[in-house]
Amino acid sequence: MFGLMITIQSLGLAALIDNRQPLDLIDVRTKQEFQSFHIPGAQSFPLRELSAAKVLRGRKREATEPLYIICNNRVRASLAAGLLTGAGCTQPVVVDGGMETWVREGLSVVCKRPFWDFPLPRFCCELMELFRRPPLVTDESPRVA
Repeated sequence: MFGLMITIQSLGLAALIDNRQPLDLIDVRTKQEFQSFHIPGAQSFPLRELSAAKVLRGRKREATEPLYIICNNRVRASLAAGLLTGAGCTQPVVVDGGMETWVREGLSVVCKRPFWDFPLPRFCCELMELFRRPPLVTDESPRVA
């Protein structure tokens, strides 16, 4: 028998995190996607390598508590929810809209991007801003009379 997929809006999950509600959140995007940015407290379990048994064993919360699942836009999270349900997870909850919506709504993420990985336009804007600042030393230094 097929059940309905449970979802949560990004703002709803953000509210739980902001209120410091204990929860389990897995991110099923690739390792590279996760490393570039992710939700604070999320654990990486790429869908291609997903071991439902390992995820369920490693939970911090009781098995009856919701297990939140996020990906880029919801597709991989939905597949992961199906795998986890088949392995005995009673409440897989897919984050509707995924990381695309999360970022678009300006919600908190952990970013680990090396300096050289910033997009060129952003780098140029930051460089221009640096040159607009007043100099630290000027010729107008106070003189002793």
